[in-house]
Amino acid sequence: MSDREPRTGPPGRADDVFVRQGPRLFRIAYGMLGSATQAEDVVRDVRQRWQTTDRAVVGDPQAYLTTVTTRWSIRAAHSARLRRASYIGPWLPEPLDTDNDGGTATAGTEPVEFDVLLMLEQLDLAERAAFVLRETLGSPYSEVAAVLGIDEARARHLVHRARRHLATGRVADLATDRVTERQGRDDTADQTRENDGAEGYEAA
Repeated sequence: MSDREPRTGPPGRADDVFVRQGPRLFRIAYGMLGSATQAEDVVRDVRQRWQTTDRAVVGDPQAYLTTVTTRWSIRAAHSARLRRASYIGPWLPEPLDTDNDGGTATAGTEPVEFDVLLMLEQLDLAERAAFVLRETLGSPYSEVAAVLGIDEARARHLVHRARRHLATGRVADLATDRVTERQGRDDTADQTRENDGAEGYEAA
């Protein structure tokens, strides 16, 4: 029985479905949030939702889980952006470490390049979701549209607009500026620590 068929059997069957879908769901959440920790939180919440869902009425588990994960990730990303508005300095994504996944949803997940995550952060959340679904998962436009609750023409427009934004120097320059600013802060902090160490040594 495929993951696109209804699951009405024992609870263990539902767990099997989620285990198979886990890496896919994590890729969605991570692409939307740029943080492995936050992505794992979303996937865990989706799993809890799945365990309490009447699966007899779920005709397509993959479509259901993809939709819930994407929409919850959009909501989490919106909340995260509101919190970052009060940050001092730019927010930077959390690179994915696949060397020690410990059996989590990161297993089998290809890491997203750091500069790509930076550029994705500049997109509108609907554009980002459409881009992640289409480019990261290879979802057909019909699925992108269904997940986001829009028509297919709108889904194509969002993906096209996301590609155009990512291809412009404007977004790339923003990403470069963030990295440069972070490097400047790191250099300043290193210099401060060196000076403090020298002063402490002289005082001793």
